Amino acid sequence: MRRIRIGSETIPDVTLAWYCPSEGDGRLLGTRRPERPPTFDYLRRVALAAERAGAREILIPTGTVNDSFAPDATFMESWTTASALAAVTDRIRLIVAVNPAAQELALIAHQIETLQVIAPGRVALNLVAGGGPDTGYGALERDHDARYARLRQLVAELEGRFHGPYYLGGASDVATALAADAVDTYLMWGEPPDQIARRIAEMKARTERPMRFGLRIHVIARPTGTEARQAAERLVARASVRRDRAEEYRGFDSVGQARMNALEAGRGHWLEPGLWAGIREVRGGAGTALVGSYDEVADWLQRYRAAGIGMVIASGYPHLEEVQRVAAHVWPLIGARVAA
Repeated sequence: MRRIRIGSETIPDVTLAWYCPSEGDGRLLGTRRPERPPTFDYLRRVALAAERAGAREILIPTGTVNDSFAPDATFMESWTTASALAAVTDRIRLIVAVNPAAQELALIAHQIETLQVIAPGRVALNLVAGGGPDTGYGALERDHDARYARLRQLVAELEGRFHGPYYLGGASDVATALAADAVDTYLMWGEPPDQIARRIAEMKARTERPMRFGLRIHVIARPTGTEARQAAERLVARASVRRDRAEEYRGFDSVGQARMNALEAGRGHWLEPGLWAGIREVRGGAGTALVGSYDEVADWLQRYRAAGIGMVIASGYPHLEEVQRVAAHVWPLIGARVAA
């Protein structure tokens, strides 16, 4: 990873990654069913658009329910999706999210060995502990710490068979301990940059291993700030799953999700001008978005870069069009700010 020196400070050169909308997609979020179902043809188009746009990586999520639309809406399983996308892409790295709660560890090891044959040098593993004890598919219920112990067992099972890179996002003590011991990229959801900087400093104090820090966030960028704010309002204007999400959150013991839900927002769900938390009411996981003109969003990303972020896994709705917009109009401005 290239690093750039500004004065006496060295900061990472931030890279773009994109999100695979395995739950479905469209111009509206939180409706009962997505405008664009998650067919393989559509996910293929998103992955190829991200690859052509210059995104280095694509995150393929895992879960037991659809957390962007109604819980019972169709969504795609991560290993199957990754295997299919591996065969139709050439350069982009596949970050495959895996929760080992309901699978034998030896089987997961075999799956990742197979995927590496299909896409040599393009496979990464995102370690996922799940939001609560009930991880579905008939898995044993495990409390928070036991789920992270299971992830640690998976890393041990993969020793000598998969050499990374490993990704993990988690804010609890056991999550950060695992990250300090085994992870190459530590992921965080879109808290304000000063909070991100503190978390990065704490992680650096825990380990001497080289580590990249990633940000998972949504982006709503338009030619003007007014247009962007209007797009954000439209995105959730017809959402009908707020009660479903609230019910899901009540069963969660995820520290990271609790941090996201606890961020104090003002009127209209604004944490700060340009950082919007309206998504968290209708979508699980990443619940904040950068909203503004192309210049304003680039300024926000530069703030995260200065805080220590080295890669951004971004979402935009719809993902097919928005990856092209972000790559063409936002990403070039970040380098320009450093040059200036």
